[in-house]
Amino acid sequence: MTGYYEPELNAFKKKGKKRYPIYSNPEKFRIKGLSNKTREEINKGALDNKGLEIAWAESEIEVFFLQVQGSGRLKLENGEIIKVRYAGNNNKPYTSIGKILKDENKITKENISMFTIKNWLYKNKKEARKIMERNERYIYFEKYKGNIKGSSNFILKPNISIAVDPQFHKPGTIFIIKEANNKSKPFLAIAHDRGAAIKGKNRIDLFTGFGKKAEKKAAELSSKIYIWKLKPR
Repeated sequence: MTGYYEPELNAFKKKGKKRYPIYSNPEKFRIKGLSNKTREEINKGALDNKGLEIAWAESEIEVFFLQVQGSGRLKLENGEIIKVRYAGNNNKPYTSIGKILKDENKITKENISMFTIKNWLYKNKKEARKIMERNERYIYFEKYKGNIKGSSNFILKPNISIAVDPQFHKPGTIFIIKEANNKSKPFLAIAHDRGAAIKGKNRIDLFTGFGKKAEKKAAELSSKIYIWKLKPR
């Protein structure tokens, strides 16, 4: 069991130096031949000046993690909040940069987490973009209002909603989850979402909510678990 959450990014309405775009899906605007570009191609300007920018964030690393989470909030200079959610991808395979950093001995297996990955990227900015580009999958966004919903079109509930592998579990399936450390109590969870990195019948991603507390919980969550799927009699 890992965790995911809604991040909040400082962002701007206008393009500027060291500002990084958050893009709408070209297909939504009937712009052909652009939606399948790799992350590297997009970083080199493949989508520039097409009117696809929702906003520009102050951190390229935070934009990358916004894509990993699949939704978030953009806080503009005037205090306005723009909510964005997943609106498609570039049909490229997902590659875990955490696995890359671990395999290349940049972060030890024992210390790997979202926080240690972020810290490494911030401390190694000359290498950071190349590492992130090795995950070719690029996520597009759209604005929305109201509560965030998962792929099943149900509102995500913190510490209840989970992302699962749809090859094994149908949307709306109810589970009892118990961490294997025997210290925590079992809890009920509902399959409201799916994720590119969630593979296998015993792999889940718990939605922890919005804000810094949710980020901290999601970043530190990496637990072996027992799963019981509840079925109607």
